[in-house]
Amino acid sequence: MTPKPAAAIASYVTDMVALEHHLEKALAGQISDLDEDQQTASALRTIHATCEQHISVLESLADRREELGQGFAEMVKKAASSVLGAGAAAVDFVRTEKLPKNLRDDYTAVSLASIGYVMLHTTALSLGDDEVAEIAHKHLQNHAKSVMTLHNIIPGAVIAFLQEEGYTASRDVLSTVARNLASVWRDDSGVPDPDDRMAGRGSTRAGL
Repeated sequence: MTPKPAAAIASYVTDMVALEHHLEKALAGQISDLDEDQQTASALRTIHATCEQHISVLESLADRREELGQGFAEMVKKAASSVLGAGAAAVDFVRTEKLPKNLRDDYTAVSLASIGYVMLHTTALSLGDDEVAEIAHKHLQNHAKSVMTLHNIIPGAVIAFLQEEGYTASRDVLSTVARNLASVWRDDSGVPDPDDRMAGRGSTRAGL
């Protein structure tokens, strides 16, 4: 018997709700501990608001769709353990590490969410569900901004931590770090073209 497209889409949606919930809790816990670092707190509040908005959109989708609404809360609870797996520490809101490592774990969790939305977008588009495909596309765009936000604040947090530990770490290198990171993202040499990779699989490319 041919499986129903709705089942595949529901599986990815519940995974994303579970991940967004855990990331939201992680960020909320961090923000409450950043009274003296308002710049970082402001950046994390922006990402936190993004997660809350994503959760609202996905839960509203579940409310409107019978195939998602039935047992949705239980499905999300089960998805939490499977989607996180060994990476659960990345979204553990009980933090014991210093700020730079917490931000590194945030980056890991946001990256996990990003690739999850790539998979949801691809699944929905290939199965003809344009609404879910558009939601996944929008959420992927949002988390791409979150990734760049973390890129921008982590170097400064690392140097501040080194200084707190007594190292003579210079903040003068931050401009060099920024240039080097920008050059990495601009340099696509050696990366295969997506059309070339997909051509051999008979796929129709859908721009993300």
